[in-house]
Amino acid sequence: MSIQLKYKYWSFVKAIRPQQCQDIIKAASTKIQQPGQLAAGKHRRKSTVAWISEKWIYDIINPFIHTANKNAGWNFQFDWNETSQFTTYGKGDYYGWHIDQSDTPKKDKNKNFDGKIRKLSLTLQLTDPSQYEGGNLQLKWLSQDAKIKTVTIKEGQKCGTIIIFPSFIFHRITPITKGTRQSLVNWSLGDVFK
Repeated sequence: MSIQLKYKYWSFVKAIRPQQCQDIIKAASTKIQQPGQLAAGKHRRKSTVAWISEKWIYDIINPFIHTANKNAGWNFQFDWNETSQFTTYGKGDYYGWHIDQSDTPKKDKNKNFDGKIRKLSLTLQLTDPSQYEGGNLQLKWLSQDAKIKTVTIKEGQKCGTIIIFPSFIFHRITPITKGTRQSLVNWSLGDVFK
């Protein structure tokens, strides 16, 4: 499916002001921090996460999700966001290649989640690039000439930048070699593709 997409990701460079980034970091610092979990051992990961669902954060990110969905020509149906994940990567931390979309729809008591799949993934860079090294967001897909194409999203390193991509695109965060990188991740849910 990703082979047919003109755009594999959409970026909004420095979309969020530095103060807004700090406000998100401050709000997330009040949440329980825990090791990032792996889905049934399918991929490797080392980071710390906290879950955050303040309405004001969705008020900030949702217009960007809608704009990217339209401007990239994806036009995916979606109607809900999952709880956002605040992620901290320290030296040596990383997230191996993975996709965010599950093979099967969610089964949940919450009607907003039940029967839905992840359609769009968002990452919001919260840390100034002078504060860390490594930690690059990379995407990969099969190109039309049947070769694997890997792209490092350089603009994704800038504080306040939002990157949005279909949840079935493979992506990773390369190891942090110095400092600390913090980001906010979110997933937009919708009905199963037909």
